[in-house]
Amino acid sequence: MRKKRIFLFFIFLICIIILIIAYKLSNLGNNINKSDDYKILNISSYEAEVQVEVHSNKNTNKYLLKQKYVEPNIFRQEIIKPENINGLTTTFDGTNLTLEHSNLNLKTVYENYSSMTRKFIKLE
Repeated sequence: MRKKRIFLFFIFLICIIILIIAYKLSNLGNNINKSDDYKILNISSYEAEVQVEVHSNKNTNKYLLKQKYVEPNIFRQEIIKPENINGLTTTFDGTNLTLEHSNLNLKTVYENYSSMTRKFIKLE
């Protein structure tokens, strides 16, 4: 009986070691190597489609956004889903923030806008 327990323990230990090695070697998901840090920090532009989930006290909202960044300081974000606010675009040029809704022909410009995102957004 004792030999059987020792044998099962070693089998279990070998399985754990194999799982750890397989996890370390896998490149699943959005993995970024440390060698890529230099490339990311010196990026001049990008386009991305982003899924965002916002949790508040009462409910959870999911959004599909199209983001674009162009050097030196232009950030653009357009809401694709949900359909009721589709077409809402936010553009920040480093100084001015423009909110525009193409479907409703509405536009608001906030001049000399200072971004507060670093203070209030919790990134996980």
